[in-house]
Amino acid sequence: MKPRKDTSIKDIAAKSGFSTATISRVLNHQGGYSKETENRVMNIVKELNYSIKNQNLQKIGILVPDLTNEWFAETVRCLEEELYAKNFHCYISSTNEIPSREHFCFEGLTALKVSAIISFLGSEELVSLAESASFPVLFIDRIPQTPGKFLCLESDNYIGGYMATELLIQKGCKKILFIGRNHHASVIHSRQKGYQDALKEYQLPINPELMLQLESPDHPYERSRDLVCYAIKKKIEFDGIFASSDLRASGALQALKQNGFSVPEQIKIIGFDDTSVCRQCYPALSSVRQDPLAMARHTIELLFWQLTQNPHLAKHMVLPVSIVERGTT
Repeated sequence: MKPRKDTSIKDIAAKSGFSTATISRVLNHQGGYSKETENRVMNIVKELNYSIKNQNLQKIGILVPDLTNEWFAETVRCLEEELYAKNFHCYISSTNEIPSREHFCFEGLTALKVSAIISFLGSEELVSLAESASFPVLFIDRIPQTPGKFLCLESDNYIGGYMATELLIQKGCKKILFIGRNHHASVIHSRQKGYQDALKEYQLPINPELMLQLESPDHPYERSRDLVCYAIKKKIEFDGIFASSDLRASGALQALKQNGFSVPEQIKIIGFDDTSVCRQCYPALSSVRQDPLAMARHTIELLFWQLTQNPHLAKHMVLPVSIVERGTT
């Protein structure tokens, strides 16, 4: 017998006496129900010849800026694993950090009739598309400037920036170079704000000359290396570096080596993300750790709550970060 295309979870709910939310949890193996409930629902599914695999609820889109970025890639991998465990298909689309592709990628996922999109991008363009979408959009990592309208999840980038700078100060650094990126992304601004506030708290001057910004997302290692080499050539004095990503920190470390500086004896360095590059450097890089698995699990938990319980749920969740100290501090 062919699956009945006109059967919906509302039909299963009506016949079983359970709510559509309970039916959805059973079909997606989310838990929170008894074995007896599961058996009853699945028997009705068979009776009505309901085709689970063809339902739109089984499709989630993931919009990511750059899959060559290890932290993005690992978080997407964790999201995919979490969705797979719940019997969901996921469709991944990358903008490759090109803003003009955001609309194209969003519309592509929409055309697949996804039930929701998880977006690592929080630009005004994406916010506008999310506001007019017929499905939920959950923003993670790079969140909108007005997060109150959506489900948003991010690591505590501000505290991470503060903690990284504070560690360098406590290690004796007084002139700390910051390496960021000239970009609207919330994560960069929050990390820089943490850096600045830590300097203020310890009564150290905020020197614009010590705040270096990459103009492009391409080749962060090489661009950071060249920026630090330029600062050294210009005789800008610094005894510590806080880089807003591990790749930028590793580029800075290479620049110091090329110019004969000893790390951490003369200059100390800390990055952000705690990716594998930290353990590949010598000395091994200290970093602020944000946990991709925790990010993925909380994201799916929030998303499923929105899909099954509260379609208008708006919440901003911030996950804790921690310092992982290694040889560069």
